[in-house]
Amino acid sequence: MKRKKNLKILVGAGAAVLLILFFITVLTKFWVRKKVETALNENNSDYLVTVDNINTSLILSSIELEGLKINSKNDSSEVLDLKGEIGSIKFKGIKSGKAIFKKVVNIREVIISECNFTADFTSSGDTIIPILVPLDVRIGLIYFDKINLFVKNTANAQSYSVKEGVLRLSELNVEKHDTLSPDAVKQFDFNAKEIVWDSADSMSLYRNTGINYSAATNTLSIDSSSFHPNYTDYDFTSRYKFQKNRIEATLSKIFVHDFDIKEFTRSGSLRSSFVEVGNMNMKVFRDNRKEFNHTKKPEFQDIIYNYRSNIKIDSIALITGDVTYKEHSKDANEPGYLTFNDINARIYNITNDTIYKTDTAFLMLKTDAMFMDKSRINLFLNARLFDSKNTFSLRGTLAAIEAEELNPILENKAFIYVTSGKIQGMNFSFTADNTKSHGTMTMLYQGLDLAVKNKRTDDTTAIRERFISVLVNYKVINSNPSAGQDVRVGIISYERDPERFLIGYCARSLMSGIMSSLIK
Repeated sequence: MKRKKNLKILVGAGAAVLLILFFITVLTKFWVRKKVETALNENNSDYLVTVDNINTSLILSSIELEGLKINSKNDSSEVLDLKGEIGSIKFKGIKSGKAIFKKVVNIREVIISECNFTADFTSSGDTIIPILVPLDVRIGLIYFDKINLFVKNTANAQSYSVKEGVLRLSELNVEKHDTLSPDAVKQFDFNAKEIVWDSADSMSLYRNTGINYSAATNTLSIDSSSFHPNYTDYDFTSRYKFQKNRIEATLSKIFVHDFDIKEFTRSGSLRSSFVEVGNMNMKVFRDNRKEFNHTKKPEFQDIIYNYRSNIKIDSIALITGDVTYKEHSKDANEPGYLTFNDINARIYNITNDTIYKTDTAFLMLKTDAMFMDKSRINLFLNARLFDSKNTFSLRGTLAAIEAEELNPILENKAFIYVTSGKIQGMNFSFTADNTKSHGTMTMLYQGLDLAVKNKRTDDTTAIRERFISVLVNYKVINSNPSAGQDVRVGIISYERDPERFLIGYCARSLMSGIMSSLIK
C-alpha cells in the first residue's frame, strides 16, 4: 500500500515537472521569438525580419529558428531592395549566463540552412551594406549550408549570383556596435557550385564552377573559369566606337596554393606560392576597320607596380592551352588569323614588393607552343623589377615550317600570298624599354616566292597584280643564305608606340627583324 502511494506521488511529481517544462518551453519559445524579432528589427531599421517557428531545448542549451523571412522596408528599398528566406538557424551550446549577466552572446555553433536571397541595389559603384552587431558576440563555428544568392544593380546591367554555396566561419569575435568584417573571423572555408557575374555594360559574362577554398591548406580550386562575351565577333565590335578586342576564354583545373582569401577580401592582396592552370582555351577577335582609339597604354611592369594592394606570386604555370587570334584588317574581305596550340608556359616572380627597388630580382616568362599547328616556337622574357626604364629582353626560336602556312594572316593583312618557300628556322634576341627595342634575328629560308593579291577581288593573276608581284619578288631576297654567301643577320629596331601594349610592341619589333632579313 505504501509502495502504491509512493508511486502515485512520483507519477504526480513527474507529471507536474513535465507540465512545468511544457509551459516553460511554450513561454520560452514565445518570449524568445518576440525578443529575437524585436532585437533584429530594432537594430536593423532598414529590414523587416519575421520568424515562423522557434524550437528550444533548455537541456541542450539550443534554439532553432525556422522559416525566417527578411525584407527591406519601404523607406529603404530605394537603395537596397532585399528579399530572402532562411530555412532554419540552429544555435547550439548557448551560454545563457554570459548573455544575461555580461551582455555577451557566446555560442558554440550556429548552423544556417537553405538561404535564398535576391537583392536589387541602385548604386553605380560598389555598395557595401554594413551590419551592426548590438552585443559582444563570440561564436565558435558558423556554418551556412546551401546559399543561393542573386544581386542586381538596377542602375545598369550588372548582376551577381551564387548557386549552392557553402560557407564555414570559424571563431567569430565581434565587439558591441562593430560591423561584421573579414577581420572578425579567424578563418573560413567555402565552396559553391557556381558563381556568375554579368558586366555593367551587359557585354560579357563571367562564370566560375566548382569553387572550393580550404583554410587548412590555404588552397583555392576552381573546376572552370570562363569569360564569354554576350555577342558574336562582329556584333560585339559593332557596339563600340573604337577598335576593341573581343576575348573569349575558358580556364579549367585551376589551383591557387598558399592563398590567403581573408587577406584578399580585406585588402585585395594577391599572394600565392604557386598558381596552376590545367587548360586554357582563348579566342581573340579584333576589327581594325573601326577607328583606333589614340590613348597611351601602360607598360606591363607598371600595371603590376600600380596594383592597389600587394602582389607576391612566386610562379604561375599553364599546363596546356590554345590561342586563336583573328584580325580583320582595313580593306580586307575576310579576317586573317594566327594559332598557337599546345601552349606550355611558366611565369616567375610577379610582385610589386618595393624591396626590389634596391635588391635585384627579375620577372621571367618561359613558354613554348605549336605555331599554326606546324612548328614549335619557344620564348623567354626577362624583366628586371623596378627598372627605371622598364627594360626587358625577349629571345626565342622557331622550328622549320613551310612558308605558305603563314598565308592565313599574310593574305588578309599584307595582301600577299606565299606561293613557295620554306623557313628552315629562326632565332632572335632583343632588348626593349619605354622608348625603343634593338636586337638581331637570324631567319634561314629557301626558295621564297610571293604573289600580291587584289584587295577587292583577292585575284593574283590580273596584269596589275602580276606586275606588282614581280617588283616585290625583285626586292625580296628569296633565300638566306643566298648561294655562295654568308648567312644574313637581320636587325631588330623599333621605336615603341605608346599606344600599343606589350604584345603589339614585341610583334612590331620582330617584324622589323623579318623585314631587315628579307628586303635587299
